[in-house]
Amino acid sequence: MAPRFDLQRRNDTVGDGNWRMLASDEDFILEGWSEGFMVGALVIMACITIANMRRKVLLHKLILVEQLAALSHGTFCFFGFEGYGWYLSSTAMFLYFSWIIHNIVAWMKIKPFFMDSRSMFKPDTGKWVRRIYLGTLALTVPFICWQIANNFRFFNNINNYYVRVRPYEPLMRDPWWVFTCLTLFHVINSVYGTGVFELIRRSPRFAILLIAICLALIFTAVDIAASIHNFIGSTDGYVALYSLTLDPAP
Repeated sequence: MAPRFDLQRRNDTVGDGNWRMLASDEDFILEGWSEGFMVGALVIMACITIANMRRKVLLHKLILVEQLAALSHGTFCFFGFEGYGWYLSSTAMFLYFSWIIHNIVAWMKIKPFFMDSRSMFKPDTGKWVRRIYLGTLALTVPFICWQIANNFRFFNNINNYYVRVRPYEPLMRDPWWVFTCLTLFHVINSVYGTGVFELIRRSPRFAILLIAICLALIFTAVDIAASIHNFIGSTDGYVALYSLTLDPAP
C-alpha cells in the first residue's frame, strides 16, 4: 500500500505572501500538473543541451542558461509556507529574463542568413533587420521590469495591475521567435526549392519541429484568451496552458 501523505493547503491563512486564499483543491492539482509538465520538459531539454554542448560555443551556453532560468519557476507550486508569494515572484523574475535570452538565441540562429558574406539577403536588408530585431527587443526590457514588479505586487496581495497587463505579455515575448520561424521556412524554401510537405517527407524531425511551433502558437492564443477575465472567467493571473507556450525554439 502506498504511503499516505496529508496535503498542506496554502490558502488556510490570511496575510501577505498567501496566494489564492479562495482556491480549490482542483486549482492546486491543475497548477501542480502544469508546472510539473514544464519542469519535466525543461529538464529533458537541458540534458539534451548538455549532451550536445561544445566548448567555446556561446550559443549552447545561452540555451542552457535560458532553460535553467525558466526551470526555477517550475518549483513554486510545490511549496507551502508564509512568504510563498515572494518565492513565486522571485522565480518568475528569472522566467521573464529567459524570454529575452530566448529571443537573443533565436537571433543568433538566423543571424548568418542576414549578416554573413554569403547571405541570401542584401547587406542593407541584413543591417535593418538586425537593428529592428535587436532594437525592438531592447524596448521590451522596461515593460518586463515593470511586469516583474507587478507580479510581486499581485501575488503578495498588494494590487491587481498584473492581471490587467497580463494579456499583453505575449507581445513582449513571441513576435521575435515567430519571425525567426518564418525566416527559417523562407530560407529552406528558397535554398532547397521544396515545399513544407516534401521536406517533412524527407526529414520527419522537421515535422516534429513544425508541430511544436504550431502548438506553441495555439497555446499562446489560448493563454491570451484565458488571461482576459471577462471572456473566460476568473484566472487569478495564472493559466496552466501558459507553461506550454514558452519553449518553441526553432
